[in-house]
Amino acid sequence: MGKTWPHGLALLAAVLLCACGQAPQPPGPADVERAERARPADARLAQRYEQACVLCHARPDSGAPLSHHAPSWSARLERGLPALVQSVQAGKGGMPAGGLCADCSPQDLESLTRFMSGPTP
Repeated sequence: MGKTWPHGLALLAAVLLCACGQAPQPPGPADVERAERARPADARLAQRYEQACVLCHARPDSGAPLSHHAPSWSARLERGLPALVQSVQAGKGGMPAGGLCADCSPQDLESLTRFMSGPTP
């Protein structure tokens, strides 16, 4: 009989394992500092990022993928950007529908996802 995981732990295990079956490289202090500092160039998106995204995506202990940390995003990006945006819209794991951004349009969510999953601007 296989190991049965409580729902939350099973989700955490799935998030932490990359496609190759190994945990992604954890972010270091420089990665965290970079995630805390980075903001979208567009002022409106930067405001939305500040209000809705940075709380989780700039904290490695939140369970959310760290902004601009490629190992945190690689397995997610394999699903494609449309699937990621759909997850943000519907909510997934600990992230509520809309990713805490009640006034974000689908385009805003896509732009914010591109920003967080991409290299540091």
